[in-house]
Amino acid sequence: MNLSKLETLKPVMQGWIDSKTLPNAAVLVLFRGESVFEHHVGTLDLELGTPVQPDSLYRIYSMTKPVAAVAAMKLVEEGKLSLDDPVAEVLPEFSDLEVLVGDVKMLASPMTLRHLLSHSSGLTYGYYGDTAIDRLYREAGLIDDWDYLVPTTHDLVVGLGELPLLFQPGERFHYSFASDVVSEIVKRTSGMRFDHYLTQALWQPLGIEDAFFDVPESELARFGTNQYPFRNGAFPIQDTPRVDPEFRDVSFISGGGGLVMSIQDFGKFAQSILDGFEGRDNAVLQESTIAEMLKNQLNHESEQFQYGLGFGIRKRVDPLDQTRVIDTYYWGGAAGTSFWIDPDYGLVVVFFTQLIGAPNEPANVLATTIYDAVERL
Repeated sequence: MNLSKLETLKPVMQGWIDSKTLPNAAVLVLFRGESVFEHHVGTLDLELGTPVQPDSLYRIYSMTKPVAAVAAMKLVEEGKLSLDDPVAEVLPEFSDLEVLVGDVKMLASPMTLRHLLSHSSGLTYGYYGDTAIDRLYREAGLIDDWDYLVPTTHDLVVGLGELPLLFQPGERFHYSFASDVVSEIVKRTSGMRFDHYLTQALWQPLGIEDAFFDVPESELARFGTNQYPFRNGAFPIQDTPRVDPEFRDVSFISGGGGLVMSIQDFGKFAQSILDGFEGRDNAVLQESTIAEMLKNQLNHESEQFQYGLGFGIRKRVDPLDQTRVIDTYYWGGAAGTSFWIDPDYGLVVVFFTQLIGAPNEPANVLATTIYDAVERL
C-alpha cells in the first residue's frame, strides 16, 4: 500500500467540508488487518460547534443490518436457528401469513430466515413506497414517514403478522422491516434482549465498546447532530441529541437501523467478516458461514444487483488486472455512512458522515484513491 497516495485524501476530505458538500467526514482503511489510514474532519454537532474527533459516535442506520445478520448466523452455527425452517416456528404471529396479489392468496411456501436475511421475505417498510401493503402498514400505525410508531420489535411482529405480504417469500428483493424481525428472532431464540446478545456474542469477543442503541448520558459529548444537505446558508438539522432525539430512551431495539458506533469499532466488526472469509481463528463466524452470507441469494435477479445474507455484493473490475472482475461486499446507511470489504486485496474501508441524502461522490473518490494506492509487488 502506497501510504503517500492515501495521504492525498486529507485535503480532498477537507474540500468536502469547505464546499459544504458534507458537514463532517471520517475515513478508516484497514489493509491486511492493519490500520493504514484514518482521518476525521468537520463539525460533529452543528448546534454546539463541536469538532469531529477520532472517537466520535455516528448514526449508522442500515449498516446495522449486517450486524443483525451476523447475530442470527451465530445462532444458526450453534444449531439454535435454521436458515430454511419456517420462521413461524419462532414467531407464531407469522403462522397465518397471506399474500395480497389480486385476491388474497395463501403462501406458496413458508417465510424463512433466509428470506428475511436476503430481503426477499415479502415484507416492506411502509414509509418509502405507496403500494396497498405500504398503506396498510401506515394505517396500522407501524411507521409514519421516518419514525417507527410501535414501542418494541415484539409489537412490530404482532402487527406484521396481521397484515398480508407484498409478494410470495423468495420471489424477489424488496427492502423492508426484515432485519427488525430478525432482531426479534434473535431475542426469542437467545432468551436475551437483542442488544445484550450483541454484547455477549459480538462486541466482547471483538473488543468493541462503542456500539449503542440508546446513547448514554456519559457519551453525549461524542455524539452530534444529523442533518440534511446544505441550503439557504445552513445544513438543516434532522436530529439532535437534545430535542426529541432518535437515539435516547430507546425501547425499539432495531436490527434494521438502530446502532450508533465509532468508526474504529465498526472497522473491527467489518474486519471480523474478512477474517471469517479467510478462515482465521479469531473470526466470530466460521469460514463456511461467511461464504454462505457473501453468496448471492437472488439468483433470479439481473446481474446489476446482488445481495447475500445481510451484505450487498458489488462486482468491480480488478484495478491491477483489467481482465478480471472481483467481488466486494458492502452496505450503507441513511445518514451517508458506508463500508466495503474486499477479500482479494485484504481491504476494509469505512466511511462515516451524518447527512441524510449524502451524495455518492465522496465514496467514489475514496474507492478510486484507495485502489490507486495498492501497488503490485
